[in-house]
Amino acid sequence: MINEYPWLRETYQTLEKNIKEHKNAHAFLILGNSGIGRLALAEFLSDTFLGFEESNSSETIDKVIISPMEDKKTISIDQIRSLKDSLLLTSLKGKGKVGIIYPAESMTYPAANSLLKILEEPPKDTMIILISESSGKLPRTIVSRSQIINCGHPSFDQTIKWLGEREDADWISILSVFGNRPVLLSKIGHETLINQINSMSSQITGLIDGKIKPSEISDSWKSEDIELNLRVLYSWIFQYLEIRLLKSNDDQNLPNGLKRMLDQNIDHERCFKLMDEIIRLSELKYSGKGLSWNLHITKLLNPLFVDMSGMKEYV
Repeated sequence: MINEYPWLRETYQTLEKNIKEHKNAHAFLILGNSGIGRLALAEFLSDTFLGFEESNSSETIDKVIISPMEDKKTISIDQIRSLKDSLLLTSLKGKGKVGIIYPAESMTYPAANSLLKILEEPPKDTMIILISESSGKLPRTIVSRSQIINCGHPSFDQTIKWLGEREDADWISILSVFGNRPVLLSKIGHETLINQINSMSSQITGLIDGKIKPSEISDSWKSEDIELNLRVLYSWIFQYLEIRLLKSNDDQNLPNGLKRMLDQNIDHERCFKLMDEIIRLSELKYSGKGLSWNLHITKLLNPLFVDMSGMKEYV
């Protein structure tokens, strides 16, 4: 139920009445960071539209969730065509049909064009919910035909409480790296996240001290860990700049790897360039580009870490 996600409650309640009465827009675009419950909000809105008390297997025929298929990074035009066919079918409960597209930015160009045709002439008693981190990642023609919902973001206290209710552990150091993303962090798990942070701390410390070569670090990154590692590294560089530029001396709960970075005199301009490179690598990883991705990411990470080890300003 929506009460399980207190930071989403206000957003949901502002839409609940109109959706129950089918006086809502034909399409919604939920915007917000990943890992805060965007899909949960979409399902709450869907169930309200369809008159479901709770989702169950006998009723999900009226609700279709479109995401990249297994081992794929994009949503294809065939999936959107299948969604259209589903929306045209008779509703099981007679309340309507709902399609959820998540994440919407993963649609291919042909898929987005196919969706646009549905939005231009939506079938009766249907609702489409798109989920994305940013409207800038979607065609303007789709955004303009959707009602924007800015997803409520959890506070630090809400995140700590929510995570603590599901796993009794010290989450504070993890939030300092990954931010307030309770749903994502709970899914990954405390132990996995701590191990990832500790591993990165050891590698960054060894790199700064000249005890580990960049190639040794990049070769040790497993494909499934790349996105997490990039997120950790980006967060540390961001925090480094924040502490240095804002003259903050509070290093409480900071990982050892970040503390070791703070011991160095690192050029700020290089830090910004490195953050841009990490974003580019993350987008490449997300898009699935590269026939041999492990080799591809290794080649990209080697110069990235060479920059890292060469960022110290020798006076």
